[in-house]
Amino acid sequence: MEKINIFNDVITIISFIMNLTLLLSVAVKIYVYFSKKRYVKKVLGFTKDTVQISNSTFHLITDTKSSNDFITYSSLKSINNVINLLNIIEKKFDLLNKTTETKNEINIGGFITNKKVNAYFTKYFPHFKFIINDKYKEVYDNYSIDKRIIEYSSKTYGFKIVDNFLETDSQLTDYAFLIKLTNSDFKNNKKKTVHILFGGGDIGTVKATEYLLTHYKEIYKKYKNNHYFFAIKVNRVDESIDYSKGIIDLTDKMFL
Repeated sequence: MEKINIFNDVITIISFIMNLTLLLSVAVKIYVYFSKKRYVKKVLGFTKDTVQISNSTFHLITDTKSSNDFITYSSLKSINNVINLLNIIEKKFDLLNKTTETKNEINIGGFITNKKVNAYFTKYFPHFKFIINDKYKEVYDNYSIDKRIIEYSSKTYGFKIVDNFLETDSQLTDYAFLIKLTNSDFKNNKKKTVHILFGGGDIGTVKATEYLLTHYKEIYKKYKNNHYFFAIKVNRVDESIDYSKGIIDLTDKMFL
């Protein structure tokens, strides 16, 4: 009889430990879930309105001389990263510009292929310049954008930000930029939050969206609810983020 009681006690203890482990596991998952949602909400800083997502658009001239708009596979990867981020907080979004007036924006792609990004840079970041090989001048002249942001060179290429220069290499190096404009950046007390995610090329743009998706907690801890403008170095060879250099913080230079 005594052996049976001991056996029952052991079973009870094991059962208790298993149930406690299960409860702790569930508790951790619940904590992670709500903690993740909280940080995503804070770093995005959006109102309850729908989020307007704009993306780079490219133009294709067919053999019949007809023109068609299209997006690249890398653009789809970038959009997917952004949608995954918004799904964490169950945020409604609009990809087709059906929302006539929105207080929440995420704009993907650079100032050459995304007209909204071009307009924001022209107005708010006049000291930011894109230095590109002069052999592309004729190509870029055909884009219907404000071209004051573009400068041409036969020697060095990259991004000039006041007294900083981030040099790019078509084979080795790209940069991903993550930018956030908040209510204080807009006049007439217009409440609005705008995110801009882009790179020198497709890889940089994908990595910008990926960084926001995976490092929102670090971004919030560094910038809180404030605006920001920073870059991260990207390796074109293996399409990886170069963490050795860390965040290249350009906020004070760009928000004068």
